[in-house]
This record gives sequence, structure tokens and C-alpha cells, in this order.
Amino acid sequence: MQKLKVGDTVQVTKGKEMALPAAQRRGRVLSVDWEALRIRVEGLRKVKRHTRKSNTHPEGGIIEKEGSIALANVAVVCPKCDKPNRMGIRTLEKDGEKAKRVRFCKGCEATLE
Repeated sequence: MQKLKVGDTVQVTKGKEMALPAAQRRGRVLSVDWEALRIRVEGLRKVKRHTRKSNTHPEGGIIEKEGSIALANVAVVCPKCDKPNRMGIRTLEKDGEKAKRVRFCKGCEATLE
């Protein structure tokens, strides 16, 4: 089980985006590349891509999209305490059922699932 998933809210803790205010350093995870250990975050690390005319982009020109950020430079924001914290994995066992693994905030001990 990964500690970071698509759809989680993350906050940048290191890098170029540290110049932004704290509210603008947050975003939703769009994709995760586990081989390169990088993620794409909605609204952060904008890069410009020059494209020629094609069927998908009949005008061509400059397209602005989200670039990738290193996994080590972001922290998951806990929905309960609304702070960027580390996440842990805990196994919950119920009587007669299969054990379930859930993520939890190491700051306030709240589960994420």
C-alpha cells in the first residue's frame, strides 16, 4: 500500500514553489510515476510545451501544463487537522474478517480512508 495516492491533497515542502504563499502550494495529485518517484500536482510546477499543428491541437502554439515534482518535496495534507504531515500504515483487524490496511496521519492519528 502506498502512502500517496491519486486524488490526495498535498503541499510542497521544498523547491521553487516555496516562494508561493502556503495556500497556493497545495493541490490535488493528478498522477504518480513510481519508477521516477515523481508526481504531477494540479496547479503547481507549470511548464510550457511548444506544439505544432495536429488533429488534437489544430491551432498549435504554446500549451501550459503541470510538470512533475519529486515525491520527497511534498507532504500529504491531513483532512482532519489540515496540516501537511507524514502518513503511516496501520492494520485494522475485526473479528472474523480479513485484516484491512489503512493510512493514518502521524500528527493527529486520524485515518485517511
